[in-house]
Amino acid sequence: EPSAQTLHASLYANDRDNRYALLDYDKITTRDGFVFVPGRATLLSQTFNRDLLVSIESEGGASQFIKLKLRAKPTKDDEAWSDWMTATERADLSPVPEGERIAVRYRVQPEK
Repeated sequence: EPSAQTLHASLYANDRDNRYALLDYDKITTRDGFVFVPGRATLLSQTFNRDLLVSIESEGGASQFIKLKLRAKPTKDDEAWSDWMTATERADLSPVPEGERIAVRYRVQPEK
């Protein structure tokens, strides 16, 4: 079971724009053999180059990068849920075997 000690995620744009995502560990659920971890991350800059970096310490592998298909300046269209996307590369740039890939979907929510 993922926990605050074993699961971490950050939204990465560049060396100055890299911030931890806030994961809601109390709302982690398991369905159909998959673990769902809700969370949120703040967009700090306007760039089309954004990755979600996910680390699961208990898995023993390197962190996984998921390239987000998000406009530099998100629009109303980005407020709809994205399709599911999977990691294909680890932080050390080695490929992620298909059975180990982390998947994510996201949406933009303007701050209130």
